[in-house]
Amino acid sequence: MEVRSFRGRHACLFVAVIGLFFSFASFGAQPDRSWDSFRHGWLPAPPAAEIIEGSVKSQHFPLAGYRISLYANFTISGGFQRKLATAVSKPDGSFRLHYRLPPGLIATMPPVLLLVAEKGLVTLATVVSGSEVPLQLVINERTTVATAVSFAQFIHGRNLRGNHVGMQNAVKMVTNMADPASGRTSDVLRETPNGSETSTFATFNALSNVVAACVAASEHCEQLFAATSVAGAPPADNILQALANLTRHPSYPLYPQDSADPIFLLSLAAPLYQPALEQRPTNWLLFIKFTGGKYSAQDRFNLMNGPGNIAFDAEGSAWILNNYIPKATNQNACASQRLLRFYPWGETYEGSPYYGGGLSGAGFGITLDPRGNIWVGNFGFESPACADGTVPPDPANKIPATHNSVSLFHKSGRPISRSNGFTRGNIWWPQATVSDREGNIWVANCGNDTVTMIRSGNPLLAKNFLLPGANPNLQPTESPSLKPFAIAIDTRGRAWITGNKSERLYRIDQRGNVEEVSTGGAELSWPMGISSDSKGNMWISNSDAVNVPCVDPLDPQGGGNPSIVFMPADGGAPVQVFGKGGLSIPWGNAVDGSDSLWVFNFGHTPFEDVQADTVWPDTGVSRFCGSGDCPPGMAVGDPISPDTGYTSDALERITGGGIDPSGNLWLLNNWKKIGPFVYDTNPGSNSFVIVPGAATPVKTPLIGVPRHFP
Repeated sequence: MEVRSFRGRHACLFVAVIGLFFSFASFGAQPDRSWDSFRHGWLPAPPAAEIIEGSVKSQHFPLAGYRISLYANFTISGGFQRKLATAVSKPDGSFRLHYRLPPGLIATMPPVLLLVAEKGLVTLATVVSGSEVPLQLVINERTTVATAVSFAQFIHGRNLRGNHVGMQNAVKMVTNMADPASGRTSDVLRETPNGSETSTFATFNALSNVVAACVAASEHCEQLFAATSVAGAPPADNILQALANLTRHPSYPLYPQDSADPIFLLSLAAPLYQPALEQRPTNWLLFIKFTGGKYSAQDRFNLMNGPGNIAFDAEGSAWILNNYIPKATNQNACASQRLLRFYPWGETYEGSPYYGGGLSGAGFGITLDPRGNIWVGNFGFESPACADGTVPPDPANKIPATHNSVSLFHKSGRPISRSNGFTRGNIWWPQATVSDREGNIWVANCGNDTVTMIRSGNPLLAKNFLLPGANPNLQPTESPSLKPFAIAIDTRGRAWITGNKSERLYRIDQRGNVEEVSTGGAELSWPMGISSDSKGNMWISNSDAVNVPCVDPLDPQGGGNPSIVFMPADGGAPVQVFGKGGLSIPWGNAVDGSDSLWVFNFGHTPFEDVQADTVWPDTGVSRFCGSGDCPPGMAVGDPISPDTGYTSDALERITGGGIDPSGNLWLLNNWKKIGPFVYDTNPGSNSFVIVPGAATPVKTPLIGVPRHFP
C-alpha cells in the first residue's frame, strides 16, 4: 500500500480538522477554562472569549428565570452539536453569555449557533451564523417560529443536525421572518408583496400566538405537543420539535371545521401578535412571496414576468428562467431575454439578471450540467402581437421570437453561447432541457415532435431523434401531433419524455434507441411534467386540460379529471391517482429527498368563458406518498395533502418548482390567476414563492435522479 504525504491545502485542512476536534475536548459552559490541547505549540492559540448579550421576551414583556444555552452546530463529520455557554435571564429578561469558538474551519465552515431559552415546558429559540453574531439578540415567540420553520428538516429532538449547505442557508431564511437582533417581524413578511396582500404574515403571527399560549400556560404546551406528535416517532416534548413536526405535517383532517384543528384553537388563546388568522387554514406552511423588490404591481420595471422553471446549483442558489419581458398586464409582452438568479433565501443575486447567449422567451427548459454551467431552452414565448408584426419587428430584441436554440451560461452568469444560441440538432420550440450525469443535454422539441441530444454538452455533436408516430415531413409552420414536453432521467441515464398532445410516453437511451413505453393500462391525459425518484420510478402529471401552445395557439381542453401516474422502475403495475390531494391542473412536479412527490398545479379550470371579474379559488400544491417511507397506513400514491391541496393566496398559476438543500419548496407563479383572460397580451405573473422547511432536502444540482441530502 502506498502512503502519500499531505501537502498544500490538504495539510492545512488536516491540521484544521485535528485542531477542531482537539478543541472539543475542552468545550463546555465555563468560558475561562484553559485548553490543554493548545499547549504544545504546533496548533494555533485559542481565540479570545466572545460575548453575546440579549433578552428573553414574550411580545415586549420580559421573561425572567429562563435558562439560556448556547450551542455550536458543526456540519463536518456527519454533524454534531456542542454546548458553549449557559446563563439565566434576569428580572428584566436580559442575559449575558461568554463563549469561545474553536479555531480551524470557522472561516470556511462556520457553525450554526443555536440559542435556547427554557423554563418548564417552554422552549424559545433563535439562531445565527458563527461568522456573523450580533452584539444583541432577542429570543421570543417570533424568533422561535422562524427558527423551527427554517430548520424543520434539521431539528431532531433538542439538536440541530444536517448538511452544511442547507444549514447555513436556513440561517438566512430565518431572517426572512424575524430579525434575531430585535425579535421583530422582518420587512419581508410585513411589507409588499407579502404584508396585507397575502395571508402569510397572518399565519406567521398565528403560529407566534401558539407559542405565546404555551408561554402563558403549561397546559397549552401539552396540547401543542399532543397535536404535533407524529405516529411512529418519539412524542414532541419541546416547542422547536413541535413546530418542526407541524411544518413537515402541516394539515389536519376535516377541513374547514375550525374545532377540528387544535393548532388554530391554540392560536386564539394568547393573541399577542396581530394581524393573525381569523379562520382555520388548509395548512400551516408559510408561503413567502418574492417579486425581486417591494412591489406587486406589474410594469416594465419589474424583474420578472412569467417565471417558468427552476434549477439549483451546488450552493442552493436558484436559477429561474423567464417567459416574457416585464410589461403592464394590458400591454403586449414579447419574449424575455433575461436569466434570473437568486440567493437561497430569495434575495436577488448580485449581477442578476443575466443577458445574452441567445435567450428568447425561455419556457420550461432549464438545467445545470455536471460542470455547474446552466442550459436554457429558448421556446420563444411572446404575445401574438409580437409574432404577427403588430409590434414592430426588432431582431436585436428577438421580435418576433426565435424558437430554435438553447443557451449556455457559465456558473458566474456569463453567457457562453453567442447571440443566436446553439441551434444544431433541429431544435424547434424547445421545452424541457435536461442534463444527465454524463453531461449529455436532452431537449424536448415540442414544435417538431423530436428530441435533441447534445452529447457531452458539445453543440457540434448535437443529434436529433424522431419520436414514434411523428411525421418526418412536418413543416415548421404546421401543428405538431405529439408535442414532447417534459423529460426525466432514470438510474440508467435514459431520458423519459411526455408527449403532451399524443398522450404517450417515450424513452431514449444514450445510444439513441427510441421507443414508446407502455403505461400498462394507466391513462395519460394531456400529460405535462415528469420526475424520477431515487430508484428510477417515474411520476407523470396528467393535466387533462392543457394542449400546450406550440406553433399553434392555446387550445384549452375540458379538464376536470386530473391525475398522476406512478411508473415503477421494475416494470410492475403502474399506480394512477385521480383528483385527490388537491390536484387541479397538475403541471410540473418534483420528488424530494425521501421520495415523496410534490405536484405544482396550474390553477383551476375552466379556461373558456373567463371574464375579467372571474373569481378563482386559491391555488394549492399537492403532495403524495412515494416509494420511500410513507406515513403509517399509507401506500404509494396516497395523498398526504388534503383534498384542497396546500393552498395559499400567495400562489397563482404554477408551472415549475423545486426542492433545495434546506428542504425549502420553491414555486413559480408563471401566470396570473386571470391568465387565460389576458393570454393575448400579457398573462405572465411576476413572482415566485418559497415555502421554508416543507420537504426533505435534495442534494443539488439535480442531475439525474434526486439524492437525499441529510
